[in-house]
Amino acid sequence: MKFAHEFQAALIREGFPSHWVQSAVPYSQLKKVIKKVTMELKNLGLDSTTLAQLVSEVGPGAFQYEFDGNTKNFQPTLTIFLQDGLAVDATLSPDTMKFLEKLVQLQHKTTGRITEQQSLSRQPSTEGEASTLSTEATMSKNSHPVQRIEVLLTFDSEFFETLQDEVANLDILQAGEQSALADEINALSGELRALTKPSRFRKTDMYRWRELFEIYLQAMVFFSVHELDRGTQDSTTAAKQLQWFQSEVMKRQIVSSFKLSASQKALERFININITLLRNIKFQEINRTAISKILKKFDKRTHLGAKMKFPKLIQSGSTMSETMAKAICSQVSQDLIQKVPQLDDYLCPVCFTIAWRPVRMKCHHVICISCAVTLQRKRQKLCPLCRGEVILEADADNIDPEFEDFLEKFFPKEAHEKRIAVETERGKEQFGESYKHPSEEKCVIM
Repeated sequence: MKFAHEFQAALIREGFPSHWVQSAVPYSQLKKVIKKVTMELKNLGLDSTTLAQLVSEVGPGAFQYEFDGNTKNFQPTLTIFLQDGLAVDATLSPDTMKFLEKLVQLQHKTTGRITEQQSLSRQPSTEGEASTLSTEATMSKNSHPVQRIEVLLTFDSEFFETLQDEVANLDILQAGEQSALADEINALSGELRALTKPSRFRKTDMYRWRELFEIYLQAMVFFSVHELDRGTQDSTTAAKQLQWFQSEVMKRQIVSSFKLSASQKALERFININITLLRNIKFQEINRTAISKILKKFDKRTHLGAKMKFPKLIQSGSTMSETMAKAICSQVSQDLIQKVPQLDDYLCPVCFTIAWRPVRMKCHHVICISCAVTLQRKRQKLCPLCRGEVILEADADNIDPEFEDFLEKFFPKEAHEKRIAVETERGKEQFGESYKHPSEEKCVIM
């Protein structure tokens, strides 16, 4: 199946909104313009075969195809370089040889360095076709004249201007979709704040959402931190990882353990945000493929080599799925995930449990008080993170009360378990290994 049909089939199959489909790259329309470009080149005697032959027999510098750098109005220019009749010696078609010889003969006979330019206009052979050519001759160091022939084409400008406009439309579409997703995340953030508010006296789903976000971070739906596949995930991989996240949530029965009914609706909203972002990425990938394919077709039909230069002129966010994914995922992390602090971010770097009664040393790093005491007993003075000599200087005044309150508030279970563990260890030091914490003693009714 030809790509034009594949492209349209993919747009329909994926069920993209109609206004997305209307903004997609007009692949079939651009193919028609390429036909006009090839006809225009053929009428000049510079078809794909001829240009390929020039490169083969004269060398890579036989001609250049350059853009003027103006991304608002593209004016690509084809420049052919000839020296001492090389084009005549090359086995070109008679019409092409005659055309190039005629241009060379227009040069004035001069001595020294020549900076004179002359132009020749050809009558269009088809309706609407027009081309402009100019020649410039210079004298090389060994006195061999070099002819510089510029061919300003009409329909290649139409091709790239059309493609540029469509890429701009994709940018506008992406900006609107990204803004809508940002608003959805902001709204969900407000809901999540209420659902995960820590409290001893009211229902809260803080621990359920913490576990849920922990699974989501493990899934690495849109970005991977693994060495083998570090960076942005493609839509296929992202879809697979999102499916894994959903199945893992169901496997752990997090939804059924919600204490607040609003949490289930919030989770559905969170998943829909991810699905919408995934659809955007998939749409961008399809259009990026279409742009790559149409440029490849342009070069195959013309041999002008535009594929490597056009993307450098238009660095479009819409053709790079990473742009939108980074922006949205950053907002998800800041406005959603960080609303429910993760335990891994508040572990003591010595015992790797919660930093209960946190000691903030002069280097500003934090360890739990039990580890600080243990290190001091061993006469170890270096911070485990920065290796600063701060351990022996730490005392009870270094306990951070605000940070301690924060940990007690957001990690009440972990703080309680750590307190019991520390007090149990101290009891064993004082009363022997048989010591048991009062919380572990069972009440017996006589």
